[in-house]
Amino acid sequence: MDGQNFQNNPYQQPTPPEGPKKTDALAIVSLVLGIVSIVMSCCYTYLGIALGIGGIICSVMSNKKQKSGLATAGMVCSIIGLVLSVLLLIFSAAILAMLASSGYDVSSFLNY
Repeated sequence: MDGQNFQNNPYQQPTPPEGPKKTDALAIVSLVLGIVSIVMSCCYTYLGIALGIGGIICSVMSNKKQKSGLATAGMVCSIIGLVLSVLLLIFSAAILAMLASSGYDVSSFLNY
């Protein structure tokens, strides 16, 4: 035997098959933060912005470790939640500015 043929070696241990890869916890966190960011963008825009940014950060950190569809979905949901929150914040500021310029007392809206 020349030492190059290991196929017929009875003492060679077979390599165990690789199981499915474990899902990264950061990918799950980014998806949850993205979904909650979309929901919170309707009521609490500042919270939606914060959760969207947190979801993007978690998704980027998860994608650096291992690429997964869950982290990509978290990134997409976080971006959608962030954009919705910013758009609703701009829209509400524009409505309040329009009301204030037309003579309405907007201080009652700001004291909630």
